[in-house]
Amino acid sequence: MNDIQMALTVFALAFPFGFWRVQVPFKSKAWFWAIHIPVLFVVLLRLINRFYFGFPFGWTSLMMNFTAFFMAQWLAGIIYQFVRK
Repeated sequence: MNDIQMALTVFALAFPFGFWRVQVPFKSKAWFWAIHIPVLFVVLLRLINRFYFGFPFGWTSLMMNFTAFFMAQWLAGIIYQFVRK
């Protein structure tokens, strides 16, 4: 799995949790879990990608995953606010 495929997968994993995040009160337990549950999946995915596919860790892939994660959370919040109106 290359960097772009990994970033797209991270985006797809984090996006539904972004919808959940905007529906719960800020800094509540549910808000905390909506941010951190997909992080566990991303870490697991990176480990699988490293040890099963032999794709090494790198700063480029880390930054792409970081950006994809936060863009998914942010975009889900924007879409939720737009659809809700």
